Amino acid sequence: MPRHQPGSSLRAARELYLEVTKDPSARPLVVASWQRSMEHRVKSGSLDAPYLDNPNLESPLARAALPILDRLHEQLADDPVSMMITDRNGVVLSRKVSHEGLTTNLNRVRLAPGHVFAERYVGTNGIGTALASGRPVMIAGIEHYVEALRDFHCAAVPILHPTRRTLLGAFNLTTIRQGSDGMLMAFARSVAAQIEGEIAAITSRRERALFHDYMEACSSVRPGPVLALNRDVVMMNEQLSTAVTGPDHYALLDHAREIADSPRTQGTRSLALPSGRVAELRVRRCRREDSDAGAVFRVRLIGRPQPGPAVSAAPARSGLGLVGSSPHWLRAVADSQAAFVAGTALHLLGEAGVGKRTLVETLHRAHGAGRRLEMTQPPLSDSPAVTEGWLHDIGELLAVPSNVLVLCEVHLLGDQLRQRLRNLLTHLDGTATGQLVLTSQPSMVSTDDQLDQLCGALVEVPPLRHRPGDIEDLARFFLRKYRPSAESRFSSDALTMLQRCPWPENVRQLEAVMRGLARRPCGPMIHAEDLPPECRVSSHKVLTTIEALERDAILRGLMDHNSNVQRTAQALGISRATMYRKMRRYGIVPSTLT
Repeated sequence: MPRHQPGSSLRAARELYLEVTKDPSARPLVVASWQRSMEHRVKSGSLDAPYLDNPNLESPLARAALPILDRLHEQLADDPVSMMITDRNGVVLSRKVSHEGLTTNLNRVRLAPGHVFAERYVGTNGIGTALASGRPVMIAGIEHYVEALRDFHCAAVPILHPTRRTLLGAFNLTTIRQGSDGMLMAFARSVAAQIEGEIAAITSRRERALFHDYMEACSSVRPGPVLALNRDVVMMNEQLSTAVTGPDHYALLDHAREIADSPRTQGTRSLALPSGRVAELRVRRCRREDSDAGAVFRVRLIGRPQPGPAVSAAPARSGLGLVGSSPHWLRAVADSQAAFVAGTALHLLGEAGVGKRTLVETLHRAHGAGRRLEMTQPPLSDSPAVTEGWLHDIGELLAVPSNVLVLCEVHLLGDQLRQRLRNLLTHLDGTATGQLVLTSQPSMVSTDDQLDQLCGALVEVPPLRHRPGDIEDLARFFLRKYRPSAESRFSSDALTMLQRCPWPENVRQLEAVMRGLARRPCGPMIHAEDLPPECRVSSHKVLTTIEALERDAILRGLMDHNSNVQRTAQALGISRATMYRKMRRYGIVPSTLT
């Protein structure tokens, strides 16, 4: 998130930025990175690299890279150079360094496992700039945005998935030795290539294992509908592809992907489909050589599709006036309402932008007469004084009977502070009379459920991609909110495009799209060409600002050249192969452009 800073610090950064841009040797990549750093309002005078407990070392990237780093570490013993692997968010997963002096310097600037070195937090640096630009970078000395990093020379290379070419993370070399930039970059490129090669080998073994289990399931006496998938492959037999179509198809795949991404999930799960049917999924994990290769699902469909509700001028709403009529959403609202009315401690779990805060505020307006709603975020600092004050404030607020306290984004709490919060709430359990509500996002960083044990109700708020039937009602609601004087309708092609969009930022993103649409002159009928470029993709990837600009430029070029890829690539100054790679990366398909 953006970090606010004193005006003097920002002025100093701008002055140095002007010096960098005036330097004839300044590289455009570094200049662009400094500009992004200022837009993020990074403090140039101090270092603020967030820390995450328990970084995920079970990802394909980590499993492929760590043995390679171990071997190289033995060869570089006592050399003043460190090797690091990070995920695509800039979280340092592993660091290898045996030089005592360099270790001390790296620890001083928190360049260590668990810390996040994305540009939005620490400005221009090897890791963050390689991830933001998608290119190998060498950031040396004064090119670093934050002063504390200017003693270092860093060579970082993005690591891409071998088949999808999506960004997985980065390999980084850091030293304080000058004059070795060329050697560092050559070495970094070589190691990154080795890691990508190992990921390709692991992916191939996983795909073969999953295919074996899928064929075994399909060759049984009465196989029924069968689905098999992991992060790279989706396989389904003809019985499933003909039985589940339209919104049911997308909902089933989305839920199956989430189950497959959780190696611990198996057994039987039930899923309510948008059509009103229920899909019963029998999950079997595919494991080979102590590695999870995905999951195979036997699917049983229960019930018949129900006719959709008649289209009306007013959006469908729950009893609380919230827009939406999908079974997932109504169940989440009803369960939350029951817990709130009963005074039970409630935990709302859901992705960013799904409406957790809106749900709490609506419940308070409907059932919180005479009660004060208080919201607090995890402390930004882990200093003892700040954390002690935060915990003290929570205890004071919960001691007031008329308070409803909402602890937002508790997934950001580290293990130690999470345990201290649990101890506090356990101690207050017999005396506190204020009502507690927790909100959090699904997180791979912390998987303990200690806080959940203190809550009487855990409610999962569904992402927008699991509510395709609600998208039209929500879109019309937001249009009416920002353009109350006009009544607009969506053409069938526009509505289809909205329902196929993955909405990685959920309802918050849909509202932003409709707000922008309301500010532009549109007729009473909104067509697909009226929608912004971000609605024309099918990728679930959350894009950086630079990636979003690049994606939109490609979309505009394709539309200007009647979807001709070669002419668009020439106009953008890139090769046709690069054009196709970027289209795959951003989920751009020709059918979304017509």
